[in-house]
Amino acid sequence: MNELTRYMRWLTRITYVLLAIGAIWMLIAPHHHPVLMGLILGLSISCLSSYFLLYKVRRMTDAAAEGRRVRGGIGFVWRALAAVGGIVVAIEFPREINLQALLASMVAAPFILLIVGIFINRKESQAEMARFAERREEVEQLTGERGEKDA
Repeated sequence: MNELTRYMRWLTRITYVLLAIGAIWMLIAPHHHPVLMGLILGLSISCLSSYFLLYKVRRMTDAAAEGRRVRGGIGFVWRALAAVGGIVVAIEFPREINLQALLASMVAAPFILLIVGIFINRKESQAEMARFAERREEVEQLTGERGEKDA
């Protein structure tokens, strides 16, 4: 499985959990509604921007593997327009969506991906160290048996 796919799967899981917590919290505490709406909208925009970036990166890497050029970049303009659209909605409806919460949660997906990447790489390095230790023990055992046969 591709590493990007695994990261995005974890991002999706964490995003859905956070969106569900926000929705439940809105039902329990309606006086926090604008802040929670800002968090939910910002987190959604952030996750969608990450998915669009994944699509563009995959398209560019596939083209590079095939030896052809891709017209265009990594879609910064479209992702920026999504962020500006969310900000415009928050400014237009300040009683429904808190602008500060929206801005704070728009950077959530990169941080989630960073944390997920650290945990996945740490887990893989521990597994690699365990495989290396097993292999070293096998080699030591085989060299010990050879030494007994030679003597």
